[in-house]
Amino acid sequence: MHEAGLAAAIADAVQRAGPLDGATRVRLLVTGGHDDPEAFDDALRLHLHGQAPDVASAVDIVHVAVERLCLGCGGAFDAVRSDEPCPGCGGSAMPLPVPERVDVELVRNVQ
Repeated sequence: MHEAGLAAAIADAVQRAGPLDGATRVRLLVTGGHDDPEAFDDALRLHLHGQAPDVASAVDIVHVAVERLCLGCGGAFDAVRSDEPCPGCGGSAMPLPVPERVDVELVRNVQ
């Protein structure tokens, strides 16, 4: 699975930024590329844990909705999964490939 490669790149990027402390979280903004966000999250966390346990324990994964076009009414709507129905008419989204993108953010909690 490609999650192993992503985990290596994420671990490398975070570790280059410096050691994580208890006040820093890693937020991954994931757009497109897959239809099962839960399976993606599980696989990515598994690989991260094997490569960088300190990073894995500080990760929050956020799936970003993308614009989809409804086959029923032709309207546009935002959805994370390609099988989410149109909120306007309940129709299916047009099957369009959405390139996968993972943005890494370090979020420092200021007390």
